[in-house]
Amino acid sequence: MTLIQYSWMNLMVFSLGWRSVQNVTSEFLYFAPDLILSQEQMRRSPIYDICLAIQYIPQEFANLQVTHEEFLCMKAIILLNTVPLEGLKSQAAFEEMRQSYIRELTRLIHVREKSVVASSQRFYHLTKLMDSMHDIVKKVNLYCLSTFIQADAMKVEFPEMMSEVIASQLPKVLAGMCFSETVFLSVATTNRMFLNP
Repeated sequence: MTLIQYSWMNLMVFSLGWRSVQNVTSEFLYFAPDLILSQEQMRRSPIYDICLAIQYIPQEFANLQVTHEEFLCMKAIILLNTVPLEGLKSQAAFEEMRQSYIRELTRLIHVREKSVVASSQRFYHLTKLMDSMHDIVKKVNLYCLSTFIQADAMKVEFPEMMSEVIASQLPKVLAGMCFSETVFLSVATTNRMFLNP
């Protein structure tokens, strides 16, 4: 439950990027079948700067030609990489699980890219995409929390489950307990993984 509370926005934004590139193109944002924003609609939106930040994700999915299997591994890594600053009770077990998905992502890349250099470069680009989620989601979170605080005045209704998750995070965010920012793997670690697959 703790992981979901801390990673729900990361997972929603990452999945939004995937839906966009799968159902339309990277030039659109596919929030839902009846809510697909074009470039022009984004420009007219009060959240244009947030849309631009989010659009980086589907654009990178398209540029890197990310496979569905790679996307699922990356999504699992994002879930297991977003933890409260104080850590988790079973941190060691979650770290092992996270490493197992990193190894699986490495395996998928090796299947696709035959040379060590190409594999290493692809791994770097995919982890860079995951790392970029921190700043993107921070923008979305701040907007979401601001809207939640002003919900009554703005006449905005949040679904009950989302309200519970936001309410549980809100005191921590306001107290300055932000999400931990993690660089997924160092260059040295990346090189070791691809030199010794």
